[in-house]
Amino acid sequence: MSDSEPRFVRVNLVLPVSDMKSARDWYARALGFETVYLHDDPVEDPEGNYAILRRDGAEVHLILDEPPRQHPWTAAGTGYLFLTVDGLDAVFRHARESGIAITRGIKLEDWGARAFQLTDPSGNLVLVAEEG
Repeated sequence: MSDSEPRFVRVNLVLPVSDMKSARDWYARALGFETVYLHDDPVEDPEGNYAILRRDGAEVHLILDEPPRQHPWTAAGTGYLFLTVDGLDAVFRHARESGIAITRGIKLEDWGARAFQLTDPSGNLVLVAEEG
């Protein structure tokens, strides 16, 4: 590949959260994500202000909403996470059995995917979909 033909390798979604510990715990309990990196300060920010969560080939980054904000996108509750999975019914069942509130049950979307929706503790929407 030459210098004139760039290749995009990965995209990382960064979701703003109001409480890092509760967000990390929720993503682990609801969807099985594991924290693989936590940027923290033992004195000023022991719960961390940035985290990377991973499950299988999916990666979600969390950033703590820390006013005053430099950018409006870092306000907790403004994010929307779209996860594509194989085995939607099992993911739905796991979330429900873990006591996670389901914002919207499984339905067939206009574009042909089956999907359900959750809302994380910070108010970010999470759509979990399986392509048809």
